[in-house]
Amino acid sequence: MSVHRLSVVIPFFDEPAFIQMALRSVLAQPVAGLEVIVVNDNPAQFGPAFFDALKLPAPVRVLHHEANRGLSAARNSGIDAATGARVGFLDADDYYLADGLAAQLALAERSGADITHANCCISPVGAPDLRLLPRDRALFSQPRQGKGLRGVEQAQFITSSWSSLYRRDFLQGAGLRFDPEQVRFEDRLFVLAAVTAAGSIACLGAPVRVWRRRAGSISVTPPGLAAHRLQVQLLEKCMALMRAHAARPGMPRRFLQRELFNTMSRLIWDMDLIAAIAGATGPEYAALGQRIARLLGDETCNRQLYPGDPVIAPISRVGKVSRHGIIRRSDFQKLHKLLRTADFAAAAALISGQAVRVRAKRPSNGVDLVLHLGMHKTGSTYLQHCLASEAEAMRAAGVLYPQTGLAAAPFVAVRPGGYPGHLGLLMAALHGRSEPWHSLNREIAQSGCTTVVLSCEGMLLPLAADRQAQLARLFERLSSFASCQVVAFVRRPDVGPEMFYREQACNGLRLGARSAQEFMVDYGATLTDLPGLFAPFEAFSGRPVALVDHDRSLAEGAHWRAFLAAAGLAERLGHIAPAAPAATYPSPGRDQVAAARLVNVMLDSEPQRRLVLRGFFAANPPAGSAAMLLSPADRLALLAHFAAASAEFAAARGYAPDLERIRAELDAEIAQYGIEHLHAELAKVDAETAARLHATDTQRIQRALEIYRLSGQPMSILIRQQEHNPLPYNILPFALIPSDRGVLHQRIATRFEAMLKQGLVDELRALRDKYPLQRNMTSMRCVGYRQAWEYMEEEITATELLDKGIAATRQLAKRQLTWLRSTENIGVDCLSDNLHEQVITTIRRELYSNASGFASD
Repeated sequence: MSVHRLSVVIPFFDEPAFIQMALRSVLAQPVAGLEVIVVNDNPAQFGPAFFDALKLPAPVRVLHHEANRGLSAARNSGIDAATGARVGFLDADDYYLADGLAAQLALAERSGADITHANCCISPVGAPDLRLLPRDRALFSQPRQGKGLRGVEQAQFITSSWSSLYRRDFLQGAGLRFDPEQVRFEDRLFVLAAVTAAGSIACLGAPVRVWRRRAGSISVTPPGLAAHRLQVQLLEKCMALMRAHAARPGMPRRFLQRELFNTMSRLIWDMDLIAAIAGATGPEYAALGQRIARLLGDETCNRQLYPGDPVIAPISRVGKVSRHGIIRRSDFQKLHKLLRTADFAAAAALISGQAVRVRAKRPSNGVDLVLHLGMHKTGSTYLQHCLASEAEAMRAAGVLYPQTGLAAAPFVAVRPGGYPGHLGLLMAALHGRSEPWHSLNREIAQSGCTTVVLSCEGMLLPLAADRQAQLARLFERLSSFASCQVVAFVRRPDVGPEMFYREQACNGLRLGARSAQEFMVDYGATLTDLPGLFAPFEAFSGRPVALVDHDRSLAEGAHWRAFLAAAGLAERLGHIAPAAPAATYPSPGRDQVAAARLVNVMLDSEPQRRLVLRGFFAANPPAGSAAMLLSPADRLALLAHFAAASAEFAAARGYAPDLERIRAELDAEIAQYGIEHLHAELAKVDAETAARLHATDTQRIQRALEIYRLSGQPMSILIRQQEHNPLPYNILPFALIPSDRGVLHQRIATRFEAMLKQGLVDELRALRDKYPLQRNMTSMRCVGYRQAWEYMEEEITATELLDKGIAATRQLAKRQLTWLRSTENIGVDCLSDNLHEQVITTIRRELYSNASGFASD
């Protein structure tokens, strides 16, 4: 007997930032007789204390797994614990729309259906914009009800288990559970098992919930070998289930044909697996290829079914433009044959051959281009005012700053002083409008200038979902120039991303509806990856971009001079000294950003958001603010990513910020709070790592927080998720431990003396000349470099260099020996005359004592 009308099962793993919104969205539904079951599948990181702190109301109860068992097992635990007449599922980072669940439950109770489906909206990474899932829009836009799958044939392509409510007695009677072997990609198999077993299916035809895509989630994370194995396993099980379904008496084979079509579509468009198999050299992907050939079996693609099938036709991607170009019907048939015979090289070649290519380079106009990519809050507006005010003087020197494409009426900035530059040209390129570019060419020809300067804020397109395609359209328009020099000002890496976020929020853009911390989880790594941002422009122009230090230029009042030098225009335009523009464009303060964020959340229409914010900033003009939204720990994470991904690239192109000085500044800010504060902050998001680290281990605590801020996942989880491919052998770890410390010390002294004679100091000098090194860098604190640095700074003599280097090496060796003795290994005397015989004897002894674990030869 059911105690409740509905049980909503919410599996929880690592969604602390989203779980409360998910719960509120359920509890706000006007539904009596509701129970909510949260299944904690991550007890190592989130214990009962975490959930106690949430102060969950009575309808919510939490089940704690004894260890992580996977999403399928978590949902199964929820089904087993449910007492409701019906069961639904909600992911912990998703949420229900207002009154949506109530409407779905009302239909379920009114129809008595085993499965009651409702549509789902999807929100993109980094923004709350909602759009109906394309498959729901195509197949489930109208209410319907029928007897099982034959009565509602579209149900074969329900997107996910969480789209539906299920009668609990139906789940129990049919023995329906999620497959625990599918730790990911589990939904499709459950949906097929459910719809093929259901006696009745009802569809609401309206959206009920929101699927939130976010950085680090399965839906946006590129797959690796482990994910590909699970995907192939899923396809195998789905095809096997539908083959068994087709074998039932009187069952039409069109359901099996549709599943074959879905399997082929997943392989071609969704998995990136064909190219991975074709390009792999190891046995792992070759084995996956053979499994794919077997799972496709002997079924042939029904040429007559696919074009006109009422279920397949609305969702088919055959003959439509996609990231793989256009896969036509004949290509689809060929690919099926190639995959059945495991010819993945030919299949990959066929797919890549359909890719949409950029048109050929336009005829050159013989004019050189300087392209200034304005990055938010790097002096772009100031520079554009200078270019506009001195356009006539520049033109006299043969340099044109075109009027074509400049933002003009009816453009009105949200904040006074804002100006995007040649935005009209960018928009024309992206939307395929030729006239603005023809006008530009006419203006160039009439001017007689040999160089053109274009400046546009936003032309970098750093967060565009289809950035590659958009840049291809832009480059095709720019290809008529004889040459292109790209110039960009760069702000310090712990500040620039936040300034970008502030502009998104305060200009009424939907990305600004999330908090700065949420924004950085999705985009922090992208905005500090300069090679990723600028590599397409270097490939197009054939030359390195010129990067200019915004902070230094600002401090020196030298933006104009720095731009001319980077653009190669100093000789021609160095005599021009623009007056400071009257208009300024200060950054909004933290309170203003918070207010703007609320506007972005509450209003769906971008024109409305911009209108409201324009009035707000007119009444409350920004005055500039040094107070940061991000914590020092957040900013250290951005700094660390920049150092790893971009520092060398940027230094080679003119931008070399003092990372150690910035880190020291942030460390000083952290010191104001104390490292205990950071340790407590780590414990909230990664209790396992925090418990492992001492509360005073500053470096490791900061690193663990950096990993969480950049990836959105705790370090402990990432470590466990790393794929391990154990060797098919037992491992014998040997440790070379000297029996005589005196001999070891002599060898250390001899080695360090040889290092000095072979040029250690000269090596460090060359590195310091080539790279912007600082003595506090981790690489410079290693034994040898640290002492050589002191010698080069004349802090110690040559004799002291030798003595300190030997002493430091001996200390290092002592720590290494201590560590070796703490590990499980076989110690042998590295000073022994018969070391070789010792090792061979030990191996033989282990072979005989553990014969089952080793090869017989």
